[in-house]
Amino acid sequence: MKRSVICIIMLLIFVFVFLFAGCSKTVAKVDGIEIKQKEVDVYMNLSKNQDTSGELPTDEEGLKTLEAYIIDSLIVTRLLEKYAVENDIAVTDKEVSEQMQSIIDTYPSEEDFEKVLKENGIDKKFWEGELRSQMLRSKIFNKVTADVIVTDQEVKQYYNNNKNTLFLVPVKLKASHILVIFPWVKDNSEETEEGREEALGKIEMVQEKLKDGGDFEDLARQYSDDTTSAEKGGDLGFISKGQMVEEFDKALFALDVGEVSGIVETEYGFHIIKATDRQEEYIQKFSEVEESINTYLLNLHKDKKSKDFIFSLIEEVNIEYFTDVEGSLNSTDTGTEKESE
Repeated sequence: MKRSVICIIMLLIFVFVFLFAGCSKTVAKVDGIEIKQKEVDVYMNLSKNQDTSGELPTDEEGLKTLEAYIIDSLIVTRLLEKYAVENDIAVTDKEVSEQMQSIIDTYPSEEDFEKVLKENGIDKKFWEGELRSQMLRSKIFNKVTADVIVTDQEVKQYYNNNKNTLFLVPVKLKASHILVIFPWVKDNSEETEEGREEALGKIEMVQEKLKDGGDFEDLARQYSDDTTSAEKGGDLGFISKGQMVEEFDKALFALDVGEVSGIVETEYGFHIIKATDRQEEYIQKFSEVEESINTYLLNLHKDKKSKDFIFSLIEEVNIEYFTDVEGSLNSTDTGTEKESE
């Protein structure tokens, strides 16, 4: 749950608030700038509406924790807005309009896009404000992290420190299979013993044809219910341990190259599996992963500098809370806590 909440807060943390707060209760102040309860309530409701997984808290203590995160995110929003003004960083209406259109263009039509917003309880004007704030965040991030670099030595050292773990490619077996799917998996119907016996009868028939010298690839094309692999003679490509369901995995890695398994039952149905090739474990060469390591380290350094920058803004201001749902930005170990998250 905590990770889900944090993800939501990181999304909200740079959000502009264009709503009229009216005479709503003040829940916090940052250098005299007020955070209103009405603003917090908007994001509490938005978070609840967007929670399709049921991971958000419903108990009083959990909801108070979520509210505290939102209050802190709005405080940081104010600090970033202030920094943007002081450093002549702005997002133009044209930039917002172009970005909005590029997003709308990913939908079949603008009506479809607006329908999705409506289904999620999001006002289009509010969404536009969200988009503007994310674009401002990006500009601030780019300015703050412009001088971050990664040296060749860092990249090489990271590779040497991790090559036996992160860059170790495990043993892989190339597999083919013939699958007879359970009827209830095919049509989402009720599981029956009759359906199971029907599937078992079909796979046993295929097994007999293999024993009589039938070609595995031809039989896969003719009888396998896995239509994607059937077109390729049952070929599933190279598979590493743990990639498939347990029963399939165990049966496959007990085979030698060229060997065919017995009938293997999984949650999907009955399989006959053949190991067709083997790739021994190996360590990726530095040249293969150098670029990805560089990108990873660069993003890591930029993220750290961005967080340090935000913490520096927090340390320079006076933050007051006027609610029992108090945030944590005044904590002396705020930076440590955020890093650990």
